[in-house]
Amino acid sequence: MTTVNDKCNYYDYVKNHPAYKIVVYGAGNEARKNFKYIGHIDYFCDQRAKSIGALEGIPCLLPEELAQIHEKMIVLICIRQVEVIDQICRLFDELQIDAEIFYFFKEPMFSNYDASPYLYSLRSKDRLRIRIVCENDGWILSKFAGKLQEELRKLGQDADIASEEDLMADVNHYVHYEGLKKIYHQSITVRTTMITHVDCQLVANLIQYQTRNNAIGICMSSETMNKLAAWGIPRDKICYVNPAHDGKIMPRKIVLGITNRCYTGYDLRKKDDMILRVCEQIDSHIFKFKIMGSGWEETVEQMKEMGFEVNYYANFDKEIYQELIPSLDYWIFTGFDEGGMGYLDALAAGVKTIVTPQGFHLDTKYGLTYPCSTIKDFIETLQEIQTEKKKIINAVKDWTWENYARKHLEIWQYLTRTKPLQELYAHQSEYMDGIFSMLICNIQG
Repeated sequence: MTTVNDKCNYYDYVKNHPAYKIVVYGAGNEARKNFKYIGHIDYFCDQRAKSIGALEGIPCLLPEELAQIHEKMIVLICIRQVEVIDQICRLFDELQIDAEIFYFFKEPMFSNYDASPYLYSLRSKDRLRIRIVCENDGWILSKFAGKLQEELRKLGQDADIASEEDLMADVNHYVHYEGLKKIYHQSITVRTTMITHVDCQLVANLIQYQTRNNAIGICMSSETMNKLAAWGIPRDKICYVNPAHDGKIMPRKIVLGITNRCYTGYDLRKKDDMILRVCEQIDSHIFKFKIMGSGWEETVEQMKEMGFEVNYYANFDKEIYQELIPSLDYWIFTGFDEGGMGYLDALAAGVKTIVTPQGFHLDTKYGLTYPCSTIKDFIETLQEIQTEKKKIINAVKDWTWENYARKHLEIWQYLTRTKPLQELYAHQSEYMDGIFSMLICNIQG
């Protein structure tokens, strides 16, 4: 009968059973590196015994030859892959070998520093088989799964979606971490989970269980990743990839309002000619205009030729005016003639102003949002507003589904050792999430 002994100390068990034969299963590199720590060994056992013959003068037998000894044995497995334990136990049971099984790499008395797990040994492979594990909930998680599959296929990967994992896949990725509650070790598949949020101890315990069994948690933010690390989740088992957006939402343009007559050609009281010079220095993708007042026809045409969207009302219409003022983001006035009456309406509507600091403009508390006297002032003010808007837009410019999938793929290529580290490092300093949020090995094997 074959029994896995994970309770007794190996040395104590050997000492207390002197009549048992000592067998080390596995005569590869691990056994060669570590046999001197084991003590007395009667036999090595390996499927390649015929070609090995003996190791350090100790005979190496096939499992079938070991079965002919008919003595009680202590078998110390010296193969790093945990899944072989079940295979060896089944084989020994079939051969009716009476053995007590110990696993070298779980025995604390054999612990010594071994850098081999940290070496990056490449097994080049361009196309990964990726199973995205997800129940069709008809909502956001299904969307994540579908978008991820779509983009991975564009990247040349074999990706599918199912409610159960594929033990033959290179990677099984659980779109929701709560879907992975039992881990079977018979497969060498890489398992990763998307960690959406952690709001109770039960969830934290589940993630602890997953990471202890070699699953990698991919959080949606650095904050959650760091929080989990502070709670004791192994830092080399968690990373993060920021979520993506569809790129379908376009920014609303900033609406600049002018509600005075254009006096160009009559006199210069309003400095109306300034507007075109300002427009030359600002972005038509960021700003649009609403203008009410006569005399702007030629200016409006030139503004449109420059790419600006302009809603123009040549005649004053009280109803339209009362709707127009509250729709503005900024009310503009460039003249030095005591003040514009539309300024009062803009303030009454809570609209910010970009106006000259003169006349009754100065007598309103908090009224002058941006006081401007020269063309340079107006240009710099609008460019400042434009820069702030672009910073907001650009904050998620690269948070695309393509990049979301690419970052996951880089993590999986690292975990499966299927792409050279030099290529995986190609985007270093371009972003902080993905593979660069992992404690990754950078030692070439």
